[in-house]
Amino acid sequence: MNEIVEETVFIPQVSYTNQIHRQSHNNQHLKEFILWFVLLICLLLLAGPFAHHLSYSVPTVKTRTSARHIFSEERALDYLSNLTQYGSRVSNTRGNFDARDYLILQIKRICSMNKRHIQCELDLQNFTNYKHNQLQNILVRVSNTTNKFQNIPSLMLSAHYDSVEFSSGAADDGSGIVILLELLSNLINDLTINFSNVHLIILFTNAEETRLEGSKAFIANHRWRFNVRHFLNVDSSNCNEVANLLRTTSSQLVIDYSRVARPRANVILQKIPRWLRFRSDYDIFNLSYSRLGYDFGYFLDGYTYHTSLDQLSTFKQGVIQDLGDNLAILIRNILLEHNQQINDINDADPLIYFDILSRYLMIYKLSTSILIQKILIILIIIIGIIRIIFDHIYHRKQNFSCNDLHCIYFRFKYPLIIRIISIMIYSISNILSMIVGLVFSLILAWILSKTQPTSWHGNSTLAIFLFSLPCLIGFIIFRYLFDLLHRCILRKCSQKSSEYNTKHLNKIHFDFEQNISVLIIYSLLMIISIYSNSQYFYIILIWSIFICPLYLILIITEFILHWKQIFGKDFHQLYLPLLISFFPLIHTIEIVNRLLRIFIPMVTPLFSFGWILRGNLIICSIVVIPTLFFLPILQQTKQFIRLLITLLVIFFIVLIICCIRQPFTKNHPNTFYAEHISKSIYNAETSMNNSFNALLISQQSTITVNTYHGLVLSPILDQLSIKSGHKLYNKTCFSSTNCTFDDSFNRQLAVEHIQIESMKNNYSDYRIRIQHVLSYDIRISSLGYIGLTVQNQFDIPRKETIIDINVYPTISRFEIDIKIQRCDINDSPFLLLFTRLMPNIILKGEGSCKAIDDDTTLIINR
Repeated sequence: MNEIVEETVFIPQVSYTNQIHRQSHNNQHLKEFILWFVLLICLLLLAGPFAHHLSYSVPTVKTRTSARHIFSEERALDYLSNLTQYGSRVSNTRGNFDARDYLILQIKRICSMNKRHIQCELDLQNFTNYKHNQLQNILVRVSNTTNKFQNIPSLMLSAHYDSVEFSSGAADDGSGIVILLELLSNLINDLTINFSNVHLIILFTNAEETRLEGSKAFIANHRWRFNVRHFLNVDSSNCNEVANLLRTTSSQLVIDYSRVARPRANVILQKIPRWLRFRSDYDIFNLSYSRLGYDFGYFLDGYTYHTSLDQLSTFKQGVIQDLGDNLAILIRNILLEHNQQINDINDADPLIYFDILSRYLMIYKLSTSILIQKILIILIIIIGIIRIIFDHIYHRKQNFSCNDLHCIYFRFKYPLIIRIISIMIYSISNILSMIVGLVFSLILAWILSKTQPTSWHGNSTLAIFLFSLPCLIGFIIFRYLFDLLHRCILRKCSQKSSEYNTKHLNKIHFDFEQNISVLIIYSLLMIISIYSNSQYFYIILIWSIFICPLYLILIITEFILHWKQIFGKDFHQLYLPLLISFFPLIHTIEIVNRLLRIFIPMVTPLFSFGWILRGNLIICSIVVIPTLFFLPILQQTKQFIRLLITLLVIFFIVLIICCIRQPFTKNHPNTFYAEHISKSIYNAETSMNNSFNALLISQQSTITVNTYHGLVLSPILDQLSIKSGHKLYNKTCFSSTNCTFDDSFNRQLAVEHIQIESMKNNYSDYRIRIQHVLSYDIRISSLGYIGLTVQNQFDIPRKETIIDINVYPTISRFEIDIKIQRCDINDSPFLLLFTRLMPNIILKGEGSCKAIDDDTTLIINR
């Protein structure tokens, strides 16, 4: 009876003890997970806002009273406020000609301050654009009057002074223009530079926005082009953030650029213009491999690019000073010939370069990168094999002396096979889990393209969370399933009873197998990098050079200690990999953020051209591919369920924000383009009188509206009709983003009167006088069998066009086409109404006057 009582009392005590032990064990794991997750969040916060603050900090703005040889943002912005007062500077318009005259005046003023043996040669290069309009490039060459030698090499600085319709072009490219004007003043007033060995050329091109015609004219015809050895082109999309070095003709040139105060460059940026089909004057100057050049500009957050919001008020204070300071240092080094001599401009062994928080430019050769990766791969293979062999020999010689419960030599009959199988399972699980994570993010991108295609517009941070979280969730889910598979295999292979296995299975040491599997993943990535032989995979080395040595040290340390519990085991297995990944994480987040801030404003406007799915996939890939480098480190945590729940909660919060937020704001506007086309037909019957008038027989105006972000137009137009009180007649939507309707806004006729005179003594010759609205762009054309001469074609602008024509006697009927284009928004009542009544949608312009187009056909019957 006593024994029964004792036994009855004993059993609950054991059960209670086990329960306490399990609860304590769970509490310990919960504390480890919380600490690990808090550390991860702290690293992300440091790698995000901290890196952003350092990378995008700007210098103190120099005032107008600063010495003339020092770059001053305030003086540069004074030029800009005057330049933008002319409004749109589309080629061959009033604003364009006024801007040209202003630049000429400023160049003369700056050169007049010269009190040394410095010569300024101002030259206006005339050229004809594709519309046969007479345009001009503005050039000034600064040289030393005491140097009589010819063919002295030159450094050319270039920017374009034209803009697009309806935009004052403050950033594009007013920022480049004023920076060069201030630099010209700085260099002329710098007594350390005498321009004796290297001349300075400043080139302000026209018609860059239309087929790069100004730069083409310079390269094709100008006499100074042969002496250009170096060139720097400055172009921009928005000036609310710092500028970057986008491209160089040779990667070797970044060695010179690394000496500037705040270098901002990344080799990946070289590919962006090709990916986005972006072209500038740089592409024309780069056609000759004998010239060495740079392409600088403000390309982040270009949401107001080519819109009416491209104004001086959107500029961030200090960004002009930042680029001006950097260019001043680079230009002075070239003029003083302190730059490196480029022996191989073909980049046989190109350089990999990237800035570290805009403080230092890391530069090394591609061959060096490949060599380091090969060494790491060899070390991983050798150390991994040696560790397994020595481990096996050691414990066999000790006659199974490993009595630690964590030791696989104590728990398994065939430990070597278990180790190999475990390595394979961990490696395969990491690879497949990374693929699953990528697929999860791509599926989300596909879903968003169907439901919320612009959910990430205007917020690169939101895009990072939106697409990286599904990748992490997919990785954790699949990695957890493989962990269950691994446990199942261990149960079957263990020498102990199944009950014992279930109780102590999680205590088994598999740190080596997990560590070597991480190294295998990075080895595969490095093999891809090596065989691609590309600079653009440099980020693989950045992660590998930090992670691989750490895991190799852990493998060696574990072998030396032979599974003994050491102080700080959780630290070196869970927390140390996170701490070591801090630098690559900072760099990865910063470059991903930089790429997104370039791509998002450029990709979203392409949605109306069928880029909705492609755009989401591009943004998703920019985020997810770098995320994959971080994923293998997550396998160290065993708290898969807790981590999965946490990530799911965060993801759903981010997803809800994406669904309810308004992606288009004043700083990130929705854009549209409208073509206001009027077609008129005049008819004239010849008579015996010398002079007769043409009669208007038909007139029709249509408006075609396109949105750039996939925005459905029909309800917007209906809303406009209600607000304006005008009915939109014959509205036809060819797609959700393209609608056409008749113009009911009483648009004024562009051609007001046509008078025809028969030339005396020859009834086959006529003089036609066309009275029309004031315009800079009037084109007259006819079929080839009519001789046509515009008598006053060089009178720009004009309200009357005089044409002399000669017609074959056998022709009884002929036509003349008159095309008049304008860029003033006041010439289109519809555009005025739309911009006034729909302020949340901003008008986007083109490089030539296309939005307001009047086509007139004159038919003459003889």
